Amino acid sequence: MLGKTTLTPREAAEILGVSYKTILKLAKTKDFPAVKIGEKIIRIPGEALQEWLRRKAEMPLD
Repeated sequence: MLGKTTLTPREAAEILGVSYKTILKLAKTKDFPAVKIGEKIIRIPGEALQEWLRRKAEMPLD
């Protein structure tokens, strides 16, 4: 994903076409592949984000 190993929440938001706040909310869920580094830094592994998106795409819309 964009040739980067990890993404910032803002980068992930831009890629997914959602808001920064949405990414922060997703990062608090067990399902979303966010990694907390220290107290404030959040990173999203690019490959894990792609896999998460693939899984979501396979789920039916309710």
